[in-house]
This record gives sequence, C-alpha cells and structure tokens, in this order.
Amino acid sequence: MTKINNNMIINYYYFYYLVIIIFSNSISVFCQKQEQRTYRELITEPTIFTPEYNRIIGHAELPVVKNELSITLKIYLENHGPEVYGVFHKGTTDASRTPALWLGPTDSFPVLRFSTTGSADVGFNLNGYGFLLNRWYHIAYTISNPDKRMNFYIDGEWVGSSSITYIQGQSILFNDGPLYIGRHFGYKGFTGQINNFRYYNFRLSHSEVLMDYSGEDPTKHNDNDGCLNKSFVNLTIAFFLGMMVLSGILFIHKIIIRRSYQAIPNPM
Repeated sequence: MTKINNNMIINYYYFYYLVIIIFSNSISVFCQKQEQRTYRELITEPTIFTPEYNRIIGHAELPVVKNELSITLKIYLENHGPEVYGVFHKGTTDASRTPALWLGPTDSFPVLRFSTTGSADVGFNLNGYGFLLNRWYHIAYTISNPDKRMNFYIDGEWVGSSSITYIQGQSILFNDGPLYIGRHFGYKGFTGQINNFRYYNFRLSHSEVLMDYSGEDPTKHNDNDGCLNKSFVNLTIAFFLGMMVLSGILFIHKIIIRRSYQAIPNPM
C-alpha cells in the first residue's frame, strides 16, 4: 500500500511539474512577442523641408515590420500650394505606397494611401480638414493587415479610416522600398518643418496615439491588446499553483486515509 501511495504521489508531481512548464512557457512566449514592439525616431529636432528637399531612409534602417506599422510626427506648414505635395511615401513606384501621405492643393488637406493585393491605390482624402499655416500639428497614421484597416489621427483625435472591402480575399501590401520623407520620385515636398518623426513596427491603438501625442513612449505601455501586466501575471501564476497544490494535497490525503481505513482488519 505504501508503494502504491508513493507511486501516486510521484505521478501527481510529474503531472504538476508538466503543467507548470506548459503554463510558464505560454506566458513567456506571449510576452516575448509583445516585447518586440519597437520604433525608431527618424527626425528628432525640427527640420526644415522645401519642395526639393527630402530625407530617404533605407528599408534596412527601419524596424522590421511583419503585418502592421504606425507613423507619427509633428508638422508645421508655412504655405499652401496649387499641387499635391508629399509628406512621406514608402516604396519606389506608385504600385507600392504603404504607407503614404500627401497634402492636397489649396488648403493642404490630408491625402492618405496604401496598397493592397487588389489595388495599388487605396485610401481617402480628408476634404475639409485642411491644415492651418504657421502652427504645429501632431498626426498619426496606423495600418494593420490583421485589422484590414488604416486609421488617421490629428492632434490625438481619430478623424478618418479606410478598410479593405474583401476581407478574406485581399491583404495590405507592405514593401521593402525606402521611406521618403518630403519630396519623392513622383511629387514635390511640402514647405515647412517636421519634428519627432517616429516609425513603429506595430499598430498604435487610440490610447497609444494619445501617449505619443503627449510625448510619452507607447512601447512601454501595456494596452488591452498588449502583454499582460507583470503583477497580474505573477498573481495569476501564484493563484494557479496554489490551487493545484491545495487540491493535490487534499486529494492524496483523502486517498491515503481511505487506503489506511480499508487496511484495518475487521475485529468481527
């Protein structure tokens, strides 16, 4: 009987150890994936842009993007113009423009574009949202293939979005071309300044856009779709293990008592 009890205890702890390993590894892998969220600030100080000036950032110099990205920046316009002017565009042709932002003629309204497997030119024009001159704006462009959508924010306010119509049949096309800031191969650049140009390798949520707008670092923020808070994880693990240990001890103790009772000879 003692041998049986010992074997049961050993088997229980083998199972207990296996569950801990699986649970811990799942948490570790999940958080590890979330910790890969990063960004690079391509322009830190206010930089003057003219129609002929640009910054070209090679694809290898940017954070690795899998299926979503975000760009945030502060922009200051000194004049409007009769043409469409470039703010940023990633790609070397008009067939690859994820992401892309231009300013429309007359009042510099935002013109937002991206490319999909169904069309090289997807997006919208924010008519009526023309930027005023001689003042700073914070803008954020976020795009996600899992969400099949691009969002645009001005000074922390969500002002527009564009979604793929055929969810199952189409995908957003990211490319390995350079990122043009200002003038690029097809359009002249705007006249004004850019500051705090950040390139993220994940989609910023609205709350994270607000963090960027206020000067905080969204990569240090655990949003609803981010990694679980460490204290919550620790509490969950402690509760889970504690319940397992308590249940195991009570179960084994009950079996031992039952076996011991059955082993007592009946005096009758």
